[in-house]
Amino acid sequence: MDAKRYKQGDPLLTEQELLTLGAKGQLLQREAGHVFFREGEETDAVLLIKKGHLRVLVGKPSRIVAIRRSGELVGEMGAIRGKPRSATVVAHDDVVVLHIPAQHFLDVLYENPRTLHALLVESEERTEQATRKIVDSDLAAERRLAKALLELVEDGVADRVDGVLTARFAQADLASLTGMSLESVKKVTKLFRDNAIVDTGRGQVRILDTATLEEVAAGNRTTSR
Repeated sequence: MDAKRYKQGDPLLTEQELLTLGAKGQLLQREAGHVFFREGEETDAVLLIKKGHLRVLVGKPSRIVAIRRSGELVGEMGAIRGKPRSATVVAHDDVVVLHIPAQHFLDVLYENPRTLHALLVESEERTEQATRKIVDSDLAAERRLAKALLELVEDGVADRVDGVLTARFAQADLASLTGMSLESVKKVTKLFRDNAIVDTGRGQVRILDTATLEEVAAGNRTTSR
């Protein structure tokens, strides 16, 4: 890989850039539920996720708008723009992050045009994801929930527990993530359970039939009677 140029599919940061940021940052280990940033706060640092996942929430009452995973940066746009936090960031599970002072992060960007290019590409991809979610908001409830569950699998939020993909998401979390009402999520979840597509437990959802979930998400199948 040419370290001076960024190509689609390359890691966001090169090994040298990781070493540079590591020397200027601090590794933090935090448990699920820890609040790193709050919406509206001044931006003083950027996080690089080393292990685990972070929830990104906006608004009051808050809504989950994204899940960030290992290798991703969080809070970088606030540092670049010099503006207050646009979202609250909370640990979804036990996490390890590199806490990088905002000014040190900006210094690395000025010294590494490749990193800036990579961030521009990532920013555009996140904008496309947000646009797709707006489009998905017009989908039927079954498809919206199915797509959200598949995204959790794709993002690595669902771990295999006893051989079954299991996500630590309560139904209220799924409502927040999809923008659906809790009542609608409960109704669709029951349909999925009745069709042996998912199972639910205390604060978690177990995905039993990924293939059928994909058919529902694509609009090729419905579980409604």
